[in-house]
Amino acid sequence: MMAGYDPIEDMLKVKSVQKKWRDSFGGTALDPNKWTSQVAAGGSIGVSGGVLTLASGANANDESWVLSTETFTIPFRVSVGLTLSQRIINQAFYVEAVSINRDSGLPDGLHMLGLLFDGATATQAKYEVQTGGLARLTSAASTFPTTASAGVYEVEAFTDEAWFHGGALDATTGRANSYRRHQQIPDPNGLYKLRLRWLNGGTAPASSTSAAVQFIAVQDYAELTAEITAGRGQGVAGQAIAVQVTGGVSGNAALFVQGATARNAVAQNPVVVAGVGATANPTVVVTGRGVEFLTTLVGAQIVKPFSIPELDWNYAGPIAGLTTAADTAAKAAAGASVRNYVTALQVQNTSATASEFQIKDGAATVLWRCLLPANSSFLDITFPSPLKGTANTALNIQAVTAGSVVVANLQGYAAP
Repeated sequence: MMAGYDPIEDMLKVKSVQKKWRDSFGGTALDPNKWTSQVAAGGSIGVSGGVLTLASGANANDESWVLSTETFTIPFRVSVGLTLSQRIINQAFYVEAVSINRDSGLPDGLHMLGLLFDGATATQAKYEVQTGGLARLTSAASTFPTTASAGVYEVEAFTDEAWFHGGALDATTGRANSYRRHQQIPDPNGLYKLRLRWLNGGTAPASSTSAAVQFIAVQDYAELTAEITAGRGQGVAGQAIAVQVTGGVSGNAALFVQGATARNAVAQNPVVVAGVGATANPTVVVTGRGVEFLTTLVGAQIVKPFSIPELDWNYAGPIAGLTTAADTAAKAAAGASVRNYVTALQVQNTSATASEFQIKDGAATVLWRCLLPANSSFLDITFPSPLKGTANTALNIQAVTAGSVVVANLQGYAAP
C-alpha cells in the first residue's frame, strides 16, 4: 500500500508537521523520557507548579544543562517561555539546538543555532549559528524583550536562513524583535536536539541565577509547495482569496480603501480625506512630527497663507518718518539659503514734500517703488505674489527725497 494512503477516506494524506513536541513541566521532576541532564556542583534543576527552574550556581566554570531525548530535523521552530531572576556578568544562559552524532546521540560540536543571554542588561541577547565545527558566529548584543518578566523567545531553522525572535508571553501583539542569519547556518541534513544550558565564566559570578522555563515547544515540519487554484484574476467572491488586513482602525472588522470609478463619472465612491473640526487650538506638537489639518465644524478648511506663524515678521517705522536718502533695514538678512518675502505694505507721506518710496533687496536692487504725493493719504497694499528678496540679504526701505516725512509698515515672512 502506498505510504500515506487512507483506504477509508480513499485519499492520500500529506502532513506538513512531522513532529509536535512540547513540555509544560506538569510533574514534580524532570521527565526522563524527554530529558537528560547534567548539574554542576553549585547548580540545581527542579520542577514545580508547571515551571522548570535551572540554577546556575556561583562557581567558576560551572556548567549545567538539560538535553532533549527527542531529535529534530531542519526545518523546525523552537519556542520557549523564559524568565531570568537576574542578569550579571560572568554568567551565560543558552537556548540552543545542537547537532548530534547519530550513533551516540550526543552533541558533536559541529552545527548549532540559538540564543545567548549574557551580560548585565535584561533587554539584550545575542544570536548564534555554527556550521562544520567552525567557531560560533555570535551577533553583537541585540534588543530583545526583557528577561526580567515572562517572555517568549523563538529560534527557527531553515535550509537557507535562520531566524531569532522575541515577544511578550500570553500577548496578542506580534513579535517585538526579529533577526536573521544567512551565513554559517547549521547543516540542513543534520540531526538536532534541544539544549538549555548555564555556563559560568572563568571568573566566578557574584551569585547564582535562576532560569524559570514555563514551557518549551518544537514543531518539526516539512515545507510543502502548494498551488492556489482559486483567485486567478477573478473578482467573483467565491473564487477570491480572503485576506485579513491588520493595522486598521480599532473596533472595525474590515478596512476599506476605495476611490472614484472614473473622472467625471456620475457614480462616485471617493476616498474621504478629512481634517479635524475644532473650536479651539489643539495641543502644540514638536517640530517635525505629523499633525492633522484643522477645519471648522462644517468642514471648511482653515488655512494660513504663505508660511508658519513662527517665520512671519513685521516692521513698524518711526512716526517721525524715515531718514531720507538712506536705507533703513526693515528686516535683517534671514540666514544662509533663506530669503525675506514682503506680503503687505502700509505707507503715508505726512509732509508737504513729495517723495519716491522704495523697497530694496540689499543696498542696490529695487524690488518695488512708488511716488508718494505731498500730504498723501494712507496707502494700504497687499502683494498677491509676495516680493522676494535674495537669500541671506537684508530687506531695506528708503524715502528718497529730503524733507519728506514718510511713515511705513511692512509685513512678510522668511523662507527658502
